[in-house]
Amino acid sequence: MRNTQVSSRCRALWMAALLFTSAWLPLGHASQPAEYRVGVEQVDYYPIFSAAPPDYRYRGYARDLLDLFAEREHLHFTYVTLPVRRLFHAYWSGQLDLVFPDNPRWDAAQKPAGITYSQPVLQFQDVMLVLPERKGDPRETFRLLGFVRGFTPWKFRDDIAAGRVTIKEAPNPEGLIHMVLAGYIDAANMARQVARFHLKNQGHEQGLVVEPALLPISDSYYHLSSIRHPELIQRFNAFLQREQAAVEALKAKYEL
Repeated sequence: MRNTQVSSRCRALWMAALLFTSAWLPLGHASQPAEYRVGVEQVDYYPIFSAAPPDYRYRGYARDLLDLFAEREHLHFTYVTLPVRRLFHAYWSGQLDLVFPDNPRWDAAQKPAGITYSQPVLQFQDVMLVLPERKGDPRETFRLLGFVRGFTPWKFRDDIAAGRVTIKEAPNPEGLIHMVLAGYIDAANMARQVARFHLKNQGHEQGLVVEPALLPISDSYYHLSSIRHPELIQRFNAFLQREQAAVEALKAKYEL
């Protein structure tokens, strides 16, 4: 009987000590990071973002930015790489918590209600690149247009439907640049910053120029979006404001 009483008393003291210790643990140690599934495009668009064969590892500016947000906010992100169409179907059906990149103008007629968009994550100019000697040629002479595989050439849908242009694809921006330089296509589409990065790395900084007659130059924006977690987008917006210096440092790192 005494042994049982001693055992019970020891067990009670042990439980009390455990509860006391847990109450004083820092929050970061007492809880695991909240986990979220982030949908990203299975596209090679480095240096902005890339998820390409053979391992489809997500990398580039967007990865570093989202990782920094997760670190600052004590979150855990799992990156789910999918082809663009499958990505947005999975997102709209509730299988993903966040998506990057997104934009309110993309597939606006098909999107469900209730998507919350972040402040602009990156500003860029979507341009058509041509050989310098072809700048100023009549628009109708540019019939073969190149796009990174996975991107939808929606700005040329009327020309495509009318048979005025044919779309050719390459797996990455480097491939498109080679195709224009070699004369296999008449023009290539990509963000001006992406073009500048790869032309410089290939030693062809002046090898291609922008032809605004094919696609007027205007600013476009990438956003982070969420259907299920609008509060997370608000936290991300606050992070962008609070960490402006770190964000600018990442842009400089990737020459954006």
